[in-house]
Amino acid sequence: MKFTYDSIPLFKEGCQFNQNSPKDLLQYAISGLLYMPAHRTQIVDEIIAGLHPCCSSICLDLEDSIGDGTVHQAELQLFETLDKLNQALETGQLDFDSLPLIFIRVRSSQQFNQMLDHSSPDIFKLVSGFNFPKFDSTTAPACLQVFDNFRKRTNQTFYIMPILESESIMKKNTRMEELLFISELLKPYKEKVLNIRVGATDFSNIFGIRRNVHQTIYDVKLIADCLTDILNIFSADYICSGPVWEYFNSRFQDGNWAHGLKKELELDRLNGFIGKTCIHPSQLSLIAENNIVSLEDYQDALTILNTNQQQIGVIKGYKENRMNEMKPHSKWAKKIIQLATVYGVAEGDNTKDNSLKS
Repeated sequence: MKFTYDSIPLFKEGCQFNQNSPKDLLQYAISGLLYMPAHRTQIVDEIIAGLHPCCSSICLDLEDSIGDGTVHQAELQLFETLDKLNQALETGQLDFDSLPLIFIRVRSSQQFNQMLDHSSPDIFKLVSGFNFPKFDSTTAPACLQVFDNFRKRTNQTFYIMPILESESIMKKNTRMEELLFISELLKPYKEKVLNIRVGATDFSNIFGIRRNVHQTIYDVKLIADCLTDILNIFSADYICSGPVWEYFNSRFQDGNWAHGLKKELELDRLNGFIGKTCIHPSQLSLIAENNIVSLEDYQDALTILNTNQQQIGVIKGYKENRMNEMKPHSKWAKKIIQLATVYGVAEGDNTKDNSLKS
């Protein structure tokens, strides 16, 4: 997989990556994680046809997009999809390096356990990991136990992506206790956690509120407050992915859906989120483009990381218009280089307002 763009000239292209690439790279490469209901029958055909060129990752969903009465049907279709993917790779219909990263969102630890117990690990050989919804103190230990048991049965590397969306995380009176519990629980799994994900739709539903196409999640103060606490606890050690944008392109829509998404993406990036949950292919390119690094950021990051900190503490930036401090900006610089490695560097000033992206 490699990100390419039709409308943005690049100073430096992003790299090729696949399921076996290092975790330090993959955690930045999720971009827009495209959720697909697991009962869909056309998923493999769409991947073979390359219908979604900016799709670097997909999540086969067994949870919210599946009706309670069709769970078993979705489970059967999931295994058929995985089998067809494996066959397509073996017959040459698919190239391993062009495959998106594939994840599975399970409904519960019980379903996760039953699903793994009744299948061979080989069926999951093209799966990169598992998403755990409603990840909190009541569900997380059991999910991780099932994950541990599965890892003992295979030498393949699998990752997890916890989704923080429970009422106990949203509500102020239990939030910090929950977040700190999860943080401690995940410490032994740090190298297996690819992203921390958030469920803004579930959070909003607790209060019966919903943002419209002109509003970002940061305008909803209740939710923004919770997202800030999640970032505070997790974003120093993990890549945190932004919440879903519920609007997308259709024959009934004008361009407001895209304008709203771009506005929210800029604020995601400013606040520390990288990537976003995605529910429609029309969103994919905008999410990926938001991660392209400006030439100014790239050159400044290189300078910061390549300057002898014993000799120099501060230096003017690439455009001679901002301060670069070697120590305080070092973590920012490392993040910029990782993003540049995956998504590329824009030529000249071909990115959007970089004051929001830095």
